Amino acid sequence: MLFTNFDDDSPWFHMKNVGMDLDLIGLDDEMNVIKIIKGKAQDPTPLQFEGVTYVLEVNADSGIKEGEEGELDDEDTHKYVMKVLDKDGNTQMHLEGGERIVSRKETVVLIRKALKASLSKEDKDYKSLGKYIFKVLKGQDGREPEYVDSPKNK
Repeated sequence: MLFTNFDDDSPWFHMKNVGMDLDLIGLDDEMNVIKIIKGKAQDPTPLQFEGVTYVLEVNADSGIKEGEEGELDDEDTHKYVMKVLDKDGNTQMHLEGGERIVSRKETVVLIRKALKASLSKEDKDYKSLGKYIFKVLKGQDGREPEYVDSPKNK
């Protein structure tokens, strides 16, 4: 998950409601990795970043290293608002800050690639995972917005 639009350049996170370990990757405005924090599942301790523009959450032991570079294709990720609806058409959540929902198929591939990278610890598997993540993000950015009628409108 990629977090953007912080109130300042020192965002903090905690893991108290997260069921697995994660690597939290702090990125500057040029997508350079400037800090990596190893988040432990269920830990309520605040995890603080300084001078970051983005924070990327990935599976623990991702193999991402400080000084590496990332890339985002779309600078304007905040122009749409997505409403997540429950089965009755009531809004459960507003997604406004460039948050993304990944399809089930993409999630299966992401999990498979993350597991393979985690087990092998080989750079090629981590690179394959990273390339796939950016492919998914680029695909999302290139699709036209989709609108689904709420059950209330039928």
